[in-house]
Amino acid sequence: MQHLWGNTFMNWIIAGDAQLARYFEQENVWSKEWKRAIGKHAVVLDHNGVELNLTIWEATFNGRRKCFAADEVSNSVWVFALPEP
Repeated sequence: MQHLWGNTFMNWIIAGDAQLARYFEQENVWSKEWKRAIGKHAVVLDHNGVELNLTIWEATFNGRRKCFAADEVSNSVWVFALPEP
């Protein structure tokens, strides 16, 4: 689904572990300082077709600032979405 990021629209997709590892350049996302994009959310559909409204974050990986969407949907269960390439 599309979301406005800065001055451009982005499509977001829910990502699995392998996609996240590549996107985060094999770095541990939990060891990074996440900066919330205030007022910005990505709307995605989960695997059951349920709409999720995920917070958009930024963090630095190998010197590059990257955005991603993530939220805790259950006790210690997180959903991550990445911008489509």
